Amino acid sequence: MNRFALLIATAALVGCGDPVPTGGAKLAPKAPVKVEGAEAASSEVDEYFYNPAGKRDPFQSFLKREDPVSVVENAPPLQRWDVDKYLLRGVIWDTSSPRALLVDPEGMGHSIRPGTYVGRNWGKVTSISEGCVVVTEEYQTLDGELVVNPVTVCFPTEARK
Repeated sequence: MNRFALLIATAALVGCGDPVPTGGAKLAPKAPVKVEGAEAASSEVDEYFYNPAGKRDPFQSFLKREDPVSVVENAPPLQRWDVDKYLLRGVIWDTSSPRALLVDPEGMGHSIRPGTYVGRNWGKVTSISEGCVVVTEEYQTLDGELVVNPVTVCFPTEARK
């Protein structure tokens, strides 16, 4: 028990000392804040206020995605769903400006061409071939690295047979 009390007393004495400036720099003294009542034993209290406005929730996983079935109300029609939720129903590919027909989960058809934005992650249609459409999504990881993710939407397999 004596060693424990000695350890606490030593920690208290070391922690109570004034900070020692290094390199000849002088530290400005802090302005004391007067506290009345039960907390009057500590004459100096640092005030800190946290404002969470504009910051993400630190307890929410950054890998968590929204429910893929939910619809984003304010988004343009082609950007309400993830790219893999669209079905390819038609392609005109042997022209100078190829086009394709994508059907969203609600059954609405959308005509697309290269350069059209599709999906929640601002994917851009990069190519339209005889049986598939390639949508390229670009995003940054937490380290700032650019990741390019090509997503291919093809005709359903039973239509190919």
